[in-house]
Amino acid sequence: MSGIEPTPLFVDTGPFYARFDRDDGLHDRAVELFERIRTADLLYRPVYTSRYVLAETTRLLVQRVSHEAASTALSAIRNGELFTILTVDEDRFEAACERFGQYDDQTITLVDHLSGVLAEAHDATHILTFDPDDFQTLGLTAVPDDTGDG
Repeated sequence: MSGIEPTPLFVDTGPFYARFDRDDGLHDRAVELFERIRTADLLYRPVYTSRYVLAETTRLLVQRVSHEAASTALSAIRNGELFTILTVDEDRFEAACERFGQYDDQTITLVDHLSGVLAEAHDATHILTFDPDDFQTLGLTAVPDDTGDG
């Protein structure tokens, strides 16, 4: 790894959800990707997510799996050393809302626009996602689809 600079990475809802839903078709892939990131086999640092992504993740887990799965996920992400959980200030929220309005021919959610704005603000050009199309539209490099990282 000498001479190789780590790449900042933002994490979307899909990989978190798949990691904590053992029945999800992408569960094994999510587990492997997070393990490779954790051990620096995939050199992504810092690793960001947001409170909005966590809210979306826990909502899906509560609805589709259980409250226990959602609580486990929330605790693991919040208390782990790997993730930096970003907040959204008023300026970034306004920027995401403006972009949401501009992309009226797309189905990109406000949460995804917020993720894009936060990623941009923290120089994270890569996003760990299992829904690459929307983030590619926003100018981000989708991991693993665009990078072949798994």
